[in-house]
Amino acid sequence: MYTIIGKQNLTATIRRLDIKAEALVARLKPGHFVAIMLDPASRPMPYNIFEVDWRRKCLSIIFEENDALTRRMAALRINDTIHRVAGPYGMPLAVEKKGTIVCVGEGIAVAALLMPARALKQAGNKVIGISGFASRKTSLFESQLRLNCHQFHVMYQDGMHDRKGDVMIPFGKVMAAEQVACVYADVAPGTLAAVRVAAAAKGIPVVVNLMGFLDTYQAFYQDHSFFMGGRRYFPAVEGIFVDAQAFDIKEAVRVVTSTREYVACRKKELASSPRQGVFARLKKLFWA
Repeated sequence: MYTIIGKQNLTATIRRLDIKAEALVARLKPGHFVAIMLDPASRPMPYNIFEVDWRRKCLSIIFEENDALTRRMAALRINDTIHRVAGPYGMPLAVEKKGTIVCVGEGIAVAALLMPARALKQAGNKVIGISGFASRKTSLFESQLRLNCHQFHVMYQDGMHDRKGDVMIPFGKVMAAEQVACVYADVAPGTLAAVRVAAAAKGIPVVVNLMGFLDTYQAFYQDHSFFMGGRRYFPAVEGIFVDAQAFDIKEAVRVVTSTREYVACRKKELASSPRQGVFARLKKLFWA
């Protein structure tokens, strides 16, 4: 069993949990991720590691309360236990001195860049952080990422003057002004395509986080894979931070869209099935 030793409500739907995991924490490195099972019967849920406290031997995750399982996890209190925290999965990032590194993220995905940015800065790199949010009220982890960057830019969709717009505005300026060695991105597919094109023009490698695509399957299994470079890529073994040039964005978007459509259609079928109608009528008959 794993004990919750800290909990924080960051917004109306976004939560932070600090989980005691003594044996696991010693093996965690930037780039790893974990899978959480609330009880033996629940599905495992993959999460980026937001922060690791080696002194207290705990790890922190950030999640959004958007379904029945995450609502159950959000209802947990301090000193409650979780059945299992499995991992670490994936390969750790190759943290070395490369020069100028750009870390760009949008919304809650900014949390996944905190550990890589800190490790890259400690390795002697010049780290430039770029984050984008829908509004100032939805801004998260801005101060944490700022502390681990030499330069930091933030954009708000409803902002004023030079802070209004998406992350591509400061990204373009940084690419023009700096000799960038590598880009780490955790952004939406449309933004990723633009980042990839801008970086490819200068021959700069882009590393992208696949966690958003992995979580779309609504479950985590070690045999989940994506098409990359003409072959199957297994994130649980090979890692979730991958070369964006080899990542097929169109294929990923197709998988994401079809998965969501399937889940929505299945829920609609179950709601309108004759059997569901029979149970509803019986319930009304006995409990009316």
